[in-house]
Amino acid sequence: MPKQPNTLKLAGAAVLVTGASTGIGAATARALGAAGARVGLVARRKELLDQVAEETRAAGAPDVEVWAADLSDLPLAEKVALEAWKRFDGIDGLVNNAGAPKRKHVTRLTAEEVESIMTLNYFSPVRMTLALLPLMRERGSGVVVNVASLAGRVAPPRESAYAGSKFALNGFSEVMAVDLFDENIHVRAIQPGPIETPIWGDIPGNEKAAYDGEFFPPEDCAVAILDALTGEGFERYIPESLGEVVKMKAQDVDGFIAGSAAFAAHPDAVKNV
Repeated sequence: MPKQPNTLKLAGAAVLVTGASTGIGAATARALGAAGARVGLVARRKELLDQVAEETRAAGAPDVEVWAADLSDLPLAEKVALEAWKRFDGIDGLVNNAGAPKRKHVTRLTAEEVESIMTLNYFSPVRMTLALLPLMRERGSGVVVNVASLAGRVAPPRESAYAGSKFALNGFSEVMAVDLFDENIHVRAIQPGPIETPIWGDIPGNEKAAYDGEFFPPEDCAVAILDALTGEGFERYIPESLGEVVKMKAQDVDGFIAGSAAFAAHPDAVKNV
């Protein structure tokens, strides 16, 4: 039996976006505003969040609310999700975008660092999703968009903790889509590649990224997220061509690992590949 079609229309819909103060989240908030959605914004830094809220209103959002919260506090993450549901009298779309990088060679990585990145990148979106899922099921509709990463499908050098968190989020998303296949709850996964956001910057506790090629604007991800909220299909890569990288890996995992190791050792030799 085919999956029920996704009927969400953004005009007037209530969408909660995490990690909304910069980058992909901020671009998504503005795009949702332009589409006429009511938008809830969540991030740690209130000053930046308030600025994005003003931009979202200016874009056309009829109603915007902000929650300044550190979503690595899991009980707080759940509380924010439930407060947003109450504030908007229901959430039509949840965009789990909040996350942090962790670039460090596995031989220099600590268990505490792995646990920290898993908490924000995986346990937090899972906690918010599970908080809202019973309410969406009771109402009979909802769309959950999990912003994972190309690093959740392939193995970037020196990013074992980050990749592990995104692989986990992809696995959770896929099984959730299977478990809810017969219901009017739609699950989507977004796989950004090199998007121009602060996550690539000089962040304390992170080593230099192996990748040094072309970057794409966060607005490209916003377009994909809005399409995921209203359209069909589980997964979207940004840019779309990155889906071919995943297919290549599936055809020869050993070759892919060897190629990644060569890239890590001599990035200039295979730059932009």
